[in-house]
Amino acid sequence: MYKVIIILLSGILIAQDDGLKAYQSGDYENARKYYESILEEKDENAAAQFGLGTTAFQQQDLQGALDAFQRALETDNKELQSKAYYNIANTMAYQQKNEEALAFYRKALELNPTDKDAKHNYEMIRYQQQQQQNQQGQNDENQEQQQQQNQDQQQDQNGEKKEDQEQEQQEQSQEEKDQQQQQDKEDREKQQDLQNAQAILDALKKDEKVNQKRQMAKARSKKLEKDW
Repeated sequence: MYKVIIILLSGILIAQDDGLKAYQSGDYENARKYYESILEEKDENAAAQFGLGTTAFQQQDLQGALDAFQRALETDNKELQSKAYYNIANTMAYQQKNEEALAFYRKALELNPTDKDAKHNYEMIRYQQQQQQNQQGQNDENQEQQQQQNQDQQQDQNGEKKEDQEQEQQEQSQEEKDQQQQQDKEDREKQQDLQNAQAILDALKKDEKVNQKRQMAKARSKKLEKDW
């Protein structure tokens, strides 16, 4: 996705044709060794640092690539600086460090506003970020809606549970009321039975007293008759 630039500037690395040929043939190991051999003689060679960075990138030595590209910036050649910034940006983008990548793409474009590759990669990352933000916003909205639905569902369940509890309480209250009414009825009936029984006893006692008086009267009557 993010292709590093290896095409060297005319006149900068005339002696590095062998390194460029090795790189273009995919022999990154020999290309790297070639650039390192040049840098052993002159470490300030920005173009060689640039070539070393490109081969290190292809070998997945990202830190080595960044170090080389940063040293390649120590030149007065604006075009080489622009390409070094571009490759640093590509290395950052490869590591998903998008904010850093955007910053280095901007540096490259400041030095070379006509760099189409830098513009393309810059806009592509900005577009991806916007898409991610939109997706995140959609995910957040969906999450909020799901949370609201869960809350509404919980409220409905709580409402139904409350209604069930209220209905159960009402039924229990009605049952207790019916039981109390039945108990009151039984108590009244028992009280009435007691009152009736007492009335019967009182009547029996009254009858017994009447009978006793009658017997006593008969006894006196017999006694009187005998006396006569």
